[in-house]
Amino acid sequence: MKKIILIVTLFLSMNTYALTQRIEILGMVCAFCAQGIEKSFISDENVKDVFVNLKEYFVVIESKDGKSIDEKHIRTIVNDAGYDVRNIEIVSDSVGEIRERYDPK
Repeated sequence: MKKIILIVTLFLSMNTYALTQRIEILGMVCAFCAQGIEKSFISDENVKDVFVNLKEYFVVIESKDGKSIDEKHIRTIVNDAGYDVRNIEIVSDSVGEIRERYDPK
């Protein structure tokens, strides 16, 4: 019984934190492209924060606490914006930390 309670507690605690995903985008070559993709993601109800790195062709999105954005939905957003996804990976840093690393104003 203790094992079941522990597993359920761990599972529930995993869902209360934001998830950050790094998406490599094919075809994103200009500031207009980057702005369009950023708007597409930020308008999604599950997205908390977005950072677009045009120089290295990737977007980082952070889900709202307790929410998730599955890979299929991410691909749909990118495809609807007119681009293709090369790769999607979960990263341990927040969007804010990544933004500071690549855009330290």
